[in-house]
Amino acid sequence: MTREEFVAQLERGAVQASALPVTSALLRWTADQLKRGEPPWWRVLAKAWEKRRFTAWSEAWSLYLAALHFEALNDAECPLVPFFPSCGGTAEADPGPGLARFLNGTTPTFFENLRDRQRRSYVATRSTLWIPPAMLFFQSRGLPFYAVEANSGAGLNLAADAVVKQKGFDSDLVAARIALDAQPLDVGDLAQRRWLTAGIWPDDARGIVQLDAAVDAVQERMKKDPSFLQWVACPAQKAPAFIAKNIPTDDPDVGVLVFNTATTGRMSDPEYAAYAQSMAKTLAAWGDRGLWVEVENVRGETFSTTYQLRLHRVVAGALKSFVMASFDVESAKHAYSEAAPVFLKT
Repeated sequence: MTREEFVAQLERGAVQASALPVTSALLRWTADQLKRGEPPWWRVLAKAWEKRRFTAWSEAWSLYLAALHFEALNDAECPLVPFFPSCGGTAEADPGPGLARFLNGTTPTFFENLRDRQRRSYVATRSTLWIPPAMLFFQSRGLPFYAVEANSGAGLNLAADAVVKQKGFDSDLVAARIALDAQPLDVGDLAQRRWLTAGIWPDDARGIVQLDAAVDAVQERMKKDPSFLQWVACPAQKAPAFIAKNIPTDDPDVGVLVFNTATTGRMSDPEYAAYAQSMAKTLAAWGDRGLWVEVENVRGETFSTTYQLRLHRVVAGALKSFVMASFDVESAKHAYSEAAPVFLKT
């Protein structure tokens, strides 16, 4: 990640976050400082990222914001607290001075998080998008299925139907919900829950309220049914291998749905090709009982703000793909393909 690349992404991110005054101001201030030269904090930040590679255009700056937000959530004396509504601050004040003070006296955990962690963002409107394909593919046949998510964080997406009842969806068909993540987040641990909250922008009050509601719903459900969600430490790239090794395919009356969001968009084209090949091999063992669902940005589209709901299944030994829907977060335009049921049932 060069300084020039980071500046370009920060500026594009500020445009995307223009409705959020604090978030956009943080991005603009950072870009402005880097355009003026190479401040001392940039050299430390660049060193933290020297062994990392970012494919998605929004990955670096969103991680940067998450790490900033985490510090404010974790330390009442952090100079950013007065500017972050999530911490009781005011959105009307310019956060630049507070950000300058923070970056000139940062704590080690800020750079450690930049070096080692990934942002995990919960978006309520995207958390339910695995359910319509599941209804068309599994529920239409009365077929129970395992629901597996790669890069799941706390597994909240898999619990979308427990957070808000989904009209017409039979939750009893979900045989197990398995959340795979390189660093699974335990929302019962305060620090880990704060990292999850940090993935929401500090002035996105609605997003934080939705996250808290999801966490509360999952915790309440887990009290009644401790096996409702299963968390497994497994990086996204190894998800197909985990499924092949740990979920039996010999029961013809059970299927598998694999879900990912904000995951394969972080992979390079060769990495994604290898991942898809591995997934195809894994799904082949399930025959017509396996479905892979993705909610990811359009691949190859510079500064993409369009997400696609992509479906994949193995037909006649080959992986077939289909875009069921697309939606743009900037223009609010969306499209749905009426041919999705045909793809899923043929």
